[in-house]
Amino acid sequence: MKSKSSVFIIIAVFSVAIFALVSFARTMDTKREQLSIQLRQSLDTQANISLIIHQLGYTGLIHNFKNYILRGDDKYYQAAQHNLRQLEQQLDNSHVYYRKQSLESSIKLIEQAVTHYELNLELARRLRNQGLSVQEIDQQVKVDDTLASKAIRDLIGQYQVQSANLLRDQLEREQGHNHDLYVVVALSLMITIAACAICWLLVVNVRNELAGLQKISSRQKLLDASPNPILVVTEAGEIVVANHGAGKLFECDKDTLIGRTIEDFIPDSLRVQHAHYRTLFFHSGGERTMRNPVELTTEKGELKRVEVQIGLYRLDQEQFAVVHLLDVSKVEDMQRHAEEIEQTFRMTFQLAPVGIAQISLEGRFIKVNRQFASLLEYQVSDLEQLSINDVTPVEERAANQMAIDRLIDSATTHVRLEKCYKSSTGADVWVINTLALYRNVNNQPEYLISILEDVSYRRKYEEELLASEAKFRSIANHVQGVVWMATPGIDSVMFVSNRYEEIWGRSIESLKQSPQSFIEGILPEDRPKVIAEIENHRKGIWKVAYRILGRDGSIRYIHDEGAPVRGANGELLCLVGLARDVTEEHLAKERLKSSNRQLEQLAKFDPLTMAIRRPYSIADLEECIALHKRYATFASLVFIDLNDFKDVNDNYGHEAGDQVLSRFAACVRENIRETDTFYRYAGDEFLLLLRETNSDDTAGFLRKLNAALEDIKVEEYPGVVVSISCGIVTLGDDPIADANSWINCADERMYEHKRQLKDKGQS
Repeated sequence: MKSKSSVFIIIAVFSVAIFALVSFARTMDTKREQLSIQLRQSLDTQANISLIIHQLGYTGLIHNFKNYILRGDDKYYQAAQHNLRQLEQQLDNSHVYYRKQSLESSIKLIEQAVTHYELNLELARRLRNQGLSVQEIDQQVKVDDTLASKAIRDLIGQYQVQSANLLRDQLEREQGHNHDLYVVVALSLMITIAACAICWLLVVNVRNELAGLQKISSRQKLLDASPNPILVVTEAGEIVVANHGAGKLFECDKDTLIGRTIEDFIPDSLRVQHAHYRTLFFHSGGERTMRNPVELTTEKGELKRVEVQIGLYRLDQEQFAVVHLLDVSKVEDMQRHAEEIEQTFRMTFQLAPVGIAQISLEGRFIKVNRQFASLLEYQVSDLEQLSINDVTPVEERAANQMAIDRLIDSATTHVRLEKCYKSSTGADVWVINTLALYRNVNNQPEYLISILEDVSYRRKYEEELLASEAKFRSIANHVQGVVWMATPGIDSVMFVSNRYEEIWGRSIESLKQSPQSFIEGILPEDRPKVIAEIENHRKGIWKVAYRILGRDGSIRYIHDEGAPVRGANGELLCLVGLARDVTEEHLAKERLKSSNRQLEQLAKFDPLTMAIRRPYSIADLEECIALHKRYATFASLVFIDLNDFKDVNDNYGHEAGDQVLSRFAACVRENIRETDTFYRYAGDEFLLLLRETNSDDTAGFLRKLNAALEDIKVEEYPGVVVSISCGIVTLGDDPIADANSWINCADERMYEHKRQLKDKGQS
């Protein structure tokens, strides 16, 4: 019984002990979970701080903001806008973390800095859209981020202190828990020493479980709250702890890093060397913190250069390397880019096509480029030993100091003036000098920048232009016509020569006051034509003839023509023209036309019969043949020969013959239509072309003509009788190839008709 009681008592005590141990374990788990929650909150808070630093710092908003100021590239503006949106979201989330903390004032400072950057970013964009230079924008857009940087540092520092305190509290609590555990275990052992071995195994299992929990907790507390990537590595190189930053750096989930060796992320060529360095570090005992730049490869194979800080941490006879990683690839890229910008600036300074100089506030040359020295005909080294007054005429030196004082004492960013310098040979060098003041970050003036543009050639051109204008006026006033220059559309008269007053009888001043008043001197019937041409004048085209009423009341003929004058980019500037009095030319042309008409009559018409000469008949006959071929249009050709004309000449003389020819021709012209044509072929032979006339109509016409010829009487020669022999060929009745064959065919039929008449006279 006692034994059983003892067993029951032992079992009861053992059960109580087990219950006490279980309760104690649950209490430890609850406290551990609470501490883990605090640690996770601390880590999340620091991760949020890390994101804020990333979005705001020199890889985020500040970087993009300053690049946009210096370059004006819109991609930096868009990147800065993206940083601002991310910061606003992160700062809103930050208020949730800090609403019960004492650091909310630091967040407010950061929010003020972000607002300040946002306002200045929009100000820079407006200034750039207004066409301001980089220097002018940099002078007007200033952002002081000192307070915000201090606030971020305070946040990081205080949360690191808080995390360290949490870790220390956890260690102290665990030590207390371990002490209590040992007391409970000792009492349980004293009470259950006689119990079965099961109790001992249970205690061993509990201790092993607690040791495992302690080990896990020890690894967990190695996580630093820093936003930088952190790894915890064993002496064998195995990664046992990795934070979110490490996952981002290696481009993978942080959990996938656990269990892998650090050499997996070292380039192949460096793995053996890195393993050697790792062994040396652990054997050194961790007496000092190592810091070295190394190259790592990410999970995606990208090569990154990082700065490594390594510290040795001992836990339960084990050594761990706590590795802090900082990605410096972008920083090195920025440094290289800054060096490239500096090199580009130096090359631009030296190779600029204008003179550029850096001048001290006292007026001495600090640095000059080759173009600046070339303008003043100095060597660069020699000019850098002088002051601005040394190359300025004595009477203009006071103006140099006035310009410098104006830049220093006022808000003026630059001054621009035309002035004269003296070259090394003493020659005058006229330039446009632009002076700008450079101020440091504290807005204190440091030095001047002078930009020279050589305008000596322009002054020379201005003098030549004045001389050229005088020559132009002199030449224009001696031209036999009105030289004028007007804007498109004759909205303004820029120049008109003196001949205008002589030809138009109007003053030049009246024309300049009313540019289109010259139209009032044009005859009313010609004005609409001139007014209509003004629209072409706007296009650079002007060529028109018109008549005006001259000063003496006579009508004068004017030929007015202009040519366009265009600018460098092709725009129409004005028209220059000449209005010539072509009255004499016009009259001469009219006389020439009259003479030409007379000559044409003499050349085309036979003066005795007024019949068209033979050569002109071929073209008319060919035309009729073509019309017949195309439209089947009839036409008849009559070959006429005067009967016994030789006897008239022999018996009565050639004068009688001429009268017979004249009377015959007049009779023919009176009986033909306007569409018919009468030709003198040769001597007393004639051709008669009857258009749109068939053979029947032609025969009827000849009967009418013969009747009319019988009525012809030559009073001086009463014995003379006019009669004709005819040969008729109508297109369509006979095949005709061309004009000559048509004439030959009609000629043959005329001779046949003549023989028939002779045969009748013989009978």
